[in-house]
Amino acid sequence: MTQDLELLTYDTDALFVTTPSGRLLHSNSPDRIPAPKVYIAGCGTGNVLRLGHGVEDSTAEAVERLGVSEPSLHAPGQEPVHLNAYVRLLACEAAAEGTVRQGLMWIFPHALAYEHDATLVLSGTPAGDELLDRLDSQGMGEPVAALGFTHPRDFWPPWCAALDGGRIASVAFAARLGLHAAETGVATIPASRGRGFAAAATAGWAGHPALAGRHLFYSTSTTNVSSQRVAARLGLRYLGASFSVD
Repeated sequence: MTQDLELLTYDTDALFVTTPSGRLLHSNSPDRIPAPKVYIAGCGTGNVLRLGHGVEDSTAEAVERLGVSEPSLHAPGQEPVHLNAYVRLLACEAAAEGTVRQGLMWIFPHALAYEHDATLVLSGTPAGDELLDRLDSQGMGEPVAALGFTHPRDFWPPWCAALDGGRIASVAFAARLGLHAAETGVATIPASRGRGFAAAATAGWAGHPALAGRHLFYSTSTTNVSSQRVAARLGLRYLGASFSVD
C-alpha cells in the first residue's frame, strides 16, 4: 500500500515541471502557470517542500532549514508554523509577491460509483470525438466559453463531460498529468451547479482508461466551498493541506 507521504510526492511531481535539481519551473499544464516561490504539501505523516527555480540559494537554504522543523500539515485551516518567516525571507527578493494560497487535497479510487442522470462522454471514444466535432463546427456556446473553454483543445485530455439534455453541464479534465499521478480539474456552468453534475463528471473521469496506473487527486482552495462539496458528495479520502507563497 502506498503511504500518504509518497502519494504527496507523486502529486507534487505531477503538479510542476522541475529542474534537474528539483527546483520548480512552472506548472505541469499546457498554460505553464508560473510556479510559486515556495510550495509545501502535508499529510498526517510529513511534508513535501519545494522551491522555485528563481529563489536565491541563500534564501532557499534558510527556507529548507525551517522546513525541517515544520509540523505535518494535515488539518484543514492549519497554517505552517514558519509561514511568516517564509514570507519575510522571500520579501528580500525583488520578484517575490508575498501572496499566500492555501489548498486542500483528496485522493480517490478509479472505481468511483456515483448515481446521476447525466450522460457521460469520455475523451478518446467515438462519442467524445463526436462531441468535439460538434463543438468545433457549432461553437462552444457562451456558458461553456465563459468557463475558459473557447476551443475544443481547451479540454485537456483525458476528460469526461457530463451532459444535460445533450448540452455540457460539467467537465472534469486532467489539470495535471504526471508519470505516477493525475490531478482533476472540474468546471461546471453556473446553471448546473449544485445539482451533482460536477460529481458525476469527476466520477466518470476517475474511471477513464487513460488514467489507469496513476494515483488520482482532487484539490481545491480552502475558500472554494462548492468544490469541497464535490469531494464530500463523492466520499473522497482527505489527504492533507498545501501552502504556496508567490
